[in-house]
Amino acid sequence: MKRSGIFIIIVLLAACLGCGSQEEPKNPVTAKEVKQESKQAAATTKEYLAQQQEKYLKQAQEKLGELDKKISELRDKAQKQTGELQKKLSEQADSLKKQMDDLKAKLAAMKGASGDAWDKLKSGVDGAMNELEKAYKQTESESK
Repeated sequence: MKRSGIFIIIVLLAACLGCGSQEEPKNPVTAKEVKQESKQAAATTKEYLAQQQEKYLKQAQEKLGELDKKISELRDKAQKQTGELQKKLSEQADSLKKQMDDLKAKLAAMKGASGDAWDKLKSGVDGAMNELEKAYKQTESESK
């Protein structure tokens, strides 16, 4: 009884699956339409990536602006100090400024890059930005 019940269910399922109508699409897609939609998708993707790159560059510039301001404040703080502390803070501010200048050059190179070159430069900029922030925080904590 158990086997015959399972057999009946399988037969019914097979029959139901075969009952569906298999109509041909009324408007088949042409190669021309596929090409046109592919071009449109590529253009949309390119525009999206350009927007994302622009957004990234803007955020990086803003972050650099903030760090530049903090480095200037560090220089001012160094000027108010005397002796060894003044020398140490000035050297650290100079080092941070050099790191920032290198980072600005990398950002400038990114503006004309695309594809894999963009990805490599972005990775380098991200790493350099993290190093700069880390160095600033360390300098700031040592100056207290």
